Amino acid sequence: MEKFDNLIKKLEKDDELPKVEFDKCLQRLSQHYDIDVNFETLNFLGLPIEENTDKVYLKTKKHNFRNETYCIVDIETNGNSPIRNQIIEIGAIKIKDGEIIDRFESYIYADFIPPAITRLTKITKEDLKDAPSLKKVLQDFKLFLKDDVFVAHNVKFDYGFISASMKVVGLEELLNRKFCTVDLSRKTIEAPKHGLAFLREFLNIDIGEHHRAYADAVSAGKVLEECFKNLPEDVVTTEDLIKFSSENKKNKKKKS
Repeated sequence: MEKFDNLIKKLEKDDELPKVEFDKCLQRLSQHYDIDVNFETLNFLGLPIEENTDKVYLKTKKHNFRNETYCIVDIETNGNSPIRNQIIEIGAIKIKDGEIIDRFESYIYADFIPPAITRLTKITKEDLKDAPSLKKVLQDFKLFLKDDVFVAHNVKFDYGFISASMKVVGLEELLNRKFCTVDLSRKTIEAPKHGLAFLREFLNIDIGEHHRAYADAVSAGKVLEECFKNLPEDVVTTEDLIKFSSENKKNKKKKS
């Protein structure tokens, strides 16, 4: 959400943001919304912030990455555009201290599935006929996600599609901290390819069907666990991990 970029950049840059400056940012943001943008609003949108007497900070700057709660997410869609198409299945798991502590899985009603999507996912129109609406599932998913770190194998697609879909159905977009297990695996797992299907075989991950949301979320969680074994010592906090996972991509941009 572009309107929040300035505030998020300030929180990323500083270990602690003075409460006075934080409140000024909220006042400017409130001019763009019908609701009051306050601390609780930002938490609900997924921004993991805490405050003490006179400072506000990202919890992910204080948390050791090994003790963080990660929400690993995968979606199946009936096309590539959240405007013209929609999500037809969401699967997610929450991992903390190496254990799955919660799960989310749901079909979503859709009246059209291209044959190519059915061949890929094995999901049919019949499977979705009694499924809840997109808005209902996204509302439930947002409550499940809370302000935990959003992780996906190709996070740009999954996070972007979900966040844009929130907007389509009249909900607010996500502000969760996020990173991509494709990017992280490229830096921590020596493999000739880093697509999820290849890594499942390369790492002997036997979860279930590929191109089904819940199975792929669990597979991505296994990839994340493998990535954690090979992180450099200077990755300590969750923000360190988020920064490290994206550094390779930024460096490539600088070279081009």
